Amino acid sequence: MESRTSMASSPGALPYYVAFSQLLGLMVVAMTGAWLGLYRGGIAWEGTLQFNVHPLCMVIGLVFLQGDALLVYRVFRNEAKRTTKVLHGLLHVFAFIIALVGLVAVFDYHRKKGYADLYSLHSWCGMLVFVLCFVQVQVQ
Repeated sequence: MESRTSMASSPGALPYYVAFSQLLGLMVVAMTGAWLGLYRGGIAWEGTLQFNVHPLCMVIGLVFLQGDALLVYRVFRNEAKRTTKVLHGLLHVFAFIIALVGLVAVFDYHRKKGYADLYSLHSWCGMLVFVLCFVQVQVQ
């Protein structure tokens, strides 16, 4: 049992896990972009395509960049603590800004179309995730 635990925590395989996670994250972003481009008509800030900004920004901000922010301390463990903290913070800030753009896009789209905001379980859960995720960042 000990050998399995020591193998799982050994940093020798870490570059492969990080490379795999980055590849997987980029694939998710690319697949979301392809889905929006091929099946949903693309993205734009004006018109009916404004809604499509929302899923792309949420995937980039809350999935990809947040995941990268979490990996910073493992990937750059030999760098200066200050450097990793700055990179970690910058990734969180970029994730927040991009996710906020996605929220603004969907609320603006709803306002222009005359739809009610926060009318579904998805929207309430999404707002809860957004708020709790970034309240957690502020508490650290």
